[in-house]
Amino acid sequence: MLDVWDLCLDLCLEAINAGSLGISAVIVDQAGSVVSKGRNQLFDDADSCNMIRNTVVSHAEINALANLPPEHRANRDLTIYTTVEPCPMCMGALSMSRVRRVVIASRDDYAGATRLIEKDQFLRSRGFQITFIGGEHERLFFVLHSYSLVVNRGLPLTHQFFETVGSRYKAELSRLPELLQNKELRAAIRSSDKEAVRRHVLHR
Repeated sequence: MLDVWDLCLDLCLEAINAGSLGISAVIVDQAGSVVSKGRNQLFDDADSCNMIRNTVVSHAEINALANLPPEHRANRDLTIYTTVEPCPMCMGALSMSRVRRVVIASRDDYAGATRLIEKDQFLRSRGFQITFIGGEHERLFFVLHSYSLVVNRGLPLTHQFFETVGSRYKAELSRLPELLQNKELRAAIRSSDKEAVRRHVLHR
């Protein structure tokens, strides 16, 4: 599903350049065709794919669900691809939708809520199929999320988020100060040069 993650990367870079968080989500049908997409738009009102903008609920998964065409809203054979583990709000929204397959690039031990599935009877009853993909996509989207938290929201590297995810993403966080100062990476993000972004983040 490289095309799906490529689209996710487009949306992540758009979100960062607009001043929001680098998080995106794409919903595909059983044939693998994209039927909806969304990006984080918490802090910008730019014209984008999103129905919900510049509010506390403008999360990527919420927007992907809101953007679903009417003919797909009852479809039980949809999969959502998201760059960051959904938060409690987004897991709740997914539980009220017909989407049951959730494919996640990077984990979020701070605000991610997939762990709540086994703790909550209602969430457990929804029959979610959760997949964490790992590999280069995990590393790439974790760094872009972290980068946007610092650059767009001003989070210090001592923030509890970085402390909480530190044991899982030690290598990525050790390089984050260098990446934050990397003028070539900043230019690649501004120009949405996906190959250059991948090259700098993944240290190819």
